[in-house]
Amino acid sequence: MKITTMRIDDRLIHGQIVTTWITYANAKQILVVDDKAAGDKTQQMLLKFAVPNGIKLLILSKEDAIKTLKEDQSDVPTLLMIRNPYEANAFVEMGFEIPVINVGNISNSKSVTGRKKMMDYIYFEERDVEALQSLNEKGIKLEVRAIPTEKPVDAMTLVNKYLK
Repeated sequence: MKITTMRIDDRLIHGQIVTTWITYANAKQILVVDDKAAGDKTQQMLLKFAVPNGIKLLILSKEDAIKTLKEDQSDVPTLLMIRNPYEANAFVEMGFEIPVINVGNISNSKSVTGRKKMMDYIYFEERDVEALQSLNEKGIKLEVRAIPTEKPVDAMTLVNKYLK
């Protein structure tokens, strides 16, 4: 399996993913790395309905994804989706390596207090900022953009804005 694009998006699979990001990643499959979805049959069914015909979908826990990535030596182009920055950081700390991560939608969850709006589709809380700083310190480039044709914004610019 060849990860061509990794994207943080709390919606995981939705319209922008199936209309633009699959094409941008030249993906033949999507790997959703999410402990919650991996253990929830209903969420798995909903995610499968969102994936276009001809695209394979894998929904794995972080631990199972690390094992699968180590074992699968194929060149199948894959779009990796993960729910939030702290899960992405945890995945990288488990041994996953990637040079660039696209930071997409991070919603203003009603269940989380203290989120700050950074862009129309990006809201940070403290643990998002800590995770993004950690990923940046590991040398990973963090590009914020909703769709591939948008000019990327350096996520650290938003982190610094949050910290002011």
